[in-house]
Amino acid sequence: MSEAFQNVNENLRRQVELYNELLTLEGHKKKALIQNDLQEIESITAKEESFIIKVNRLEKERLLWAEQIGRELGKSPEDLTLAEMEAHYPALEEVRLDLDRVVAQLRAIHETNSQLLQQAMKIVDYTVGLLTHQESNTYTYPGQREKEENKKRQLMDWRI
Repeated sequence: MSEAFQNVNENLRRQVELYNELLTLEGHKKKALIQNDLQEIESITAKEESFIIKVNRLEKERLLWAEQIGRELGKSPEDLTLAEMEAHYPALEEVRLDLDRVVAQLRAIHETNSQLLQQAMKIVDYTVGLLTHQESNTYTYPGQREKEENKKRQLMDWRI
């Protein structure tokens, strides 16, 4: 087949490599989230950003090759799927399977990390609520209630 198919294959292989490295980083991020290691989380996030830039660069390159393949097959690059390219160039099957596998793993660990972050945020919100002594966290006599719009968060309860 054409050189464009070979270039797409190589491009996708490099993307799979980057996604595998990103998967390793996500695993480290999960451990850092569990251990509440903010410095490690920040470091990993910075590394993830550089990976995303590299993947975006590869994706732009892939679109250029897909455009050339689309012309060869008489389709627009936006309508051309990896499965359709695989039908014309069977060597893409292996990289497609690898890509599917790593993306599924990334999706799963990302979901876990998102849940860990949401739990951490709930704990922070609860702690801030306790520290600011919000009226909603304490009981007051019905006659002593302040108007809802006049409530302020304060670190110290000066009423005591």
